[in-house]
Amino acid sequence: MSMPRTSLAALLVACLIGATCLGGWAVWRFRIPAARPDFVNTSLGPVHLRVHRAFVRQGAPDRGGPSESLELIARHPDFRPADALALRSDEEAHHLVFLHLQARDASLDPEERAAKLYVRFLEQDQWSHPGGLSMRRFEKGSPYEREELYFAPPEGRLFTARCMRPPPQPDGLPNTCVSELRLRGLDVQIRYSPDLLPEWEQLFAGARGLVESLTR
Repeated sequence: MSMPRTSLAALLVACLIGATCLGGWAVWRFRIPAARPDFVNTSLGPVHLRVHRAFVRQGAPDRGGPSESLELIARHPDFRPADALALRSDEEAHHLVFLHLQARDASLDPEERAAKLYVRFLEQDQWSHPGGLSMRRFEKGSPYEREELYFAPPEGRLFTARCMRPPPQPDGLPNTCVSELRLRGLDVQIRYSPDLLPEWEQLFAGARGLVESLTR
């Protein structure tokens, strides 16, 4: 018994619609995700930044937008993104530089802190250090008693670093130094190995260059 032409046409239309829907579902189900852009646009307060994702450790929204702070990681001395070897190798760890960025606040300018803040907590003895730096220890009982201050003479305006004092017995934890600078409306905290102190001029120049490149 033959099927009426109208019924056959309706069946063909239904099959075509079903195949189209199934194909669309398959494309949606197995589609290739769009690649994320290499750069993310974010802002810290009024400062807008364009940051390559390879530098970002944490803080940048995945789709961009405002952020409270931004943590970056780079490799000294070229200040390029740290490669996988540097991140995994203890031998390469002393080349890593961590930068914490946030909008400028009302605190004392980092250039003034050695002369106007730290000096009251320092011991009198002073030692010379490679790279033309001087070193003084913080007094016991001060807020920084477990640290040492390294600075570019005479008053540390060009460079200061607070470094953890090596413990009497190694505890397996890495010693770190912290320097700060204020640049382009941002407060930047730089953390790195004490091994880089003799290269402080190159270190500071690299950090400045990286931050300036993000704000252009």
